[in-house]
Amino acid sequence: MNDSFSGQQPNTSLWTTVASYARLLTRADTPWTVKGILLLAILYLLSPFDFVPDWILGLGLLDDLAIVSLLVGLAIRLVSRLPQAPPENKK
Repeated sequence: MNDSFSGQQPNTSLWTTVASYARLLTRADTPWTVKGILLLAILYLLSPFDFVPDWILGLGLLDDLAIVSLLVGLAIRLVSRLPQAPPENKK
């Protein structure tokens, strides 16, 4: 059963996820490889050059989705392997 129709909000929305990726790009402790991969995904989305042109009946959009998903997945995998810093106590 799909939880989106049960009246409950999902744990994370698309905008929450995008905001967390934006925070990864601006944080000083994010490795350059992760920043580079996320920037490459953004540039690929904004670039007029594609592996498959967008005008080819949906295949152009699917290749954009596949490549960006692979790049973001790689960035997430790299970030998840980083050691966690202890939370700071704000008083």
